[in-house]
Amino acid sequence: MNHGLYPKLAWTGIEKNKKLYYPYFVAAIAMVTVFYIFSFLGESDIINNLPGKEYLLVMFQCGSWAVGAFSVPFLFYTSSSLVKKRKKELGLYNILGMNKKNIFYLLFWETLMTYGIVVVGGIVFGVLLSKAAELGLLNIMDRAVNYYIYVEWKSVLTAIVVFAGIFLLILLNMMRQIRDNNPIELLHSDSAGERPPKGSLILAAASLVLIVAGYDIVSKLDLTLSFQKMGVAAVLIIIGTFLIFICASVYLCKRLQKNQRYYYQTSHFITVSTMSYRMKRNGASLAVICILITFILVMFSFSVSFYAGSMEVIEDHYPYDIGTVIEIPTKNLKGEMASKTYTNRYQSQIEDITDGKDVKSTECYSMNMLAMIVDGKLDLTHDMRNTWFEPGSGFYPGWEEGNQKIVWLRTISLKDYNKLCHTSLKLNADEVYAASESVENLSGEMTKYNGEKVKVKGITEQIPNMTVARLDGDNLDAHGCEILFLVVPDLYSFMGKEDGALLCSERNYMRIQYDYGIDMEQKDNTMSKLYDAINEAVTKTAEAAKDQRVSCYSQEEKGARYYGLSGGLLFLAVMINILVLFVTVLIMYYKQISEGYEDQKRFSIMRKIGMTTEEIKKSIYSQVVITFLLPLILAGIHLIFTRNIVFLLLSFAIMENTVLAMKVMAITYIFFAVVYAFIYLLTSKTYFNIVNQSVNE
Repeated sequence: MNHGLYPKLAWTGIEKNKKLYYPYFVAAIAMVTVFYIFSFLGESDIINNLPGKEYLLVMFQCGSWAVGAFSVPFLFYTSSSLVKKRKKELGLYNILGMNKKNIFYLLFWETLMTYGIVVVGGIVFGVLLSKAAELGLLNIMDRAVNYYIYVEWKSVLTAIVVFAGIFLLILLNMMRQIRDNNPIELLHSDSAGERPPKGSLILAAASLVLIVAGYDIVSKLDLTLSFQKMGVAAVLIIIGTFLIFICASVYLCKRLQKNQRYYYQTSHFITVSTMSYRMKRNGASLAVICILITFILVMFSFSVSFYAGSMEVIEDHYPYDIGTVIEIPTKNLKGEMASKTYTNRYQSQIEDITDGKDVKSTECYSMNMLAMIVDGKLDLTHDMRNTWFEPGSGFYPGWEEGNQKIVWLRTISLKDYNKLCHTSLKLNADEVYAASESVENLSGEMTKYNGEKVKVKGITEQIPNMTVARLDGDNLDAHGCEILFLVVPDLYSFMGKEDGALLCSERNYMRIQYDYGIDMEQKDNTMSKLYDAINEAVTKTAEAAKDQRVSCYSQEEKGARYYGLSGGLLFLAVMINILVLFVTVLIMYYKQISEGYEDQKRFSIMRKIGMTTEEIKKSIYSQVVITFLLPLILAGIHLIFTRNIVFLLLSFAIMENTVLAMKVMAITYIFFAVVYAFIYLLTSKTYFNIVNQSVNE
């Protein structure tokens, strides 16, 4: 056979099957485009100069390879759909004289052409859109932009090699499918029947058990966030989802068929019998769509919540424009409380630098430690080293157990609290005030470290502006623990002076922290220069004294890094979600095509035996609505019961605003439902057009 004929036949095959190939080209080009964009951003010099670059570069590099890995099963799925629809055509070639070797040549040229179109198109769009993606990221992070467009040749070469490997695997898989079928099987592949799976009560019940077990694991995840447990939960939920759509749905259809009053109605009869007949394949597609929707909802909810709450987090944790935080060693506590012997040299340096500047300074002390609430009463007598974790392990199963709750206690003097909160509270020697945004049901009495009882005079939600204090060392990471502020008449006396402080530092990981904060009215370049000078002076003094307990921060710098990270995550989520949406659209499209051609013959027969056109259209509408709603509803249920993952990811990002996260999840679901409905209406037109050819005959 003339080898020049193969490319012509290959291109003719693509042209004749453009309804199948064009959507495939679009989705595959989108894969290459996103792969190139992520790879481009991972190599970008501009990104390398952004705040949080150490996170952003890793995220984009990992994102590119994640897209490459995801392309393998997705392109395999779509190519299998193409081959399945073309088996009759290939079988005809076989009968007309082409042997399987000739068909393999034909498939080689089709795959080569497809690869060329996809890779060239993906790289072209990637180059064109990579600058727009870079500008979009810079705009999200509120950074200066430039409009110089260039090609990242390393990313181009990587995309060419990666997708060449993927299409080679696809070609080998197609050859395998053709090799395993004889010409008659290929010719009659479109009329081959498919037995519906048996509706098993056991498998239907198992689907619910697996999903509930997955939900249970997710609900019990804590800040240790075992990826092994999360993986087990994901597998259980995914398997359960497939079983629900394949087995439980068939079982439900079988039960409905036994209900004569329901089943023997025209619209119900056709819908139920049709869904039961082909639910094995239809159910798998719906399960994939449901899982993809859940992935989009969870990922987008986290990234939007993280981005929306990022600046609030920075203002809460770093309240001053420029702040210096000094940890006071226990041995230096007496002199520090009497005459500031430990912090005076740092404060003097800062005041010398700010002398004559329009600044407002604030200073305060705080005692920060782990404490326990038992039966609603704050109790400082517990040895926290032996509470639900082993010293030095850095592991804990949770902050709450039974009637006990561990809190991160921040104790400040009444004088400092009134100054920071602009209040005029008063306390007797045996009284304290409590303040918290989250700790509830605290009783009117507490126990000090030495067993002495004091009265909790009141509880207020007015939280003082203080630099975040977190225990992050070899023994335990207190991040994620609820914070409780305690206002006491005198901090030094309350902690038991030197002896009490020494005991608490051993048993409760107590740290004494001194904050010196500076706020400026004019936040311009002067503030940045002022911070550089203060940071340099404080750092030199700390290094000379070999003091590792001193740190200096700028709210602007901290905010830029954190905002950069949240903006990068949001951008990454948007790009991946767009890609996953493409995948979802293509799966829905191929599902509608396959169902349309199957139903075309069935509805043609129904019409011939007496069904009216209106009855057929009503049945079609009922079936489409059901298949549209099922994945969306189950994805919403998955989101509700897996929301703990979003909360935990936000907790890792030092964000505890669950109210914001819940609002974002609700808005995200509603927004996606609208987008999903629009997509389904578009893809359903293909189905209706195919089916209506027989209905309107």
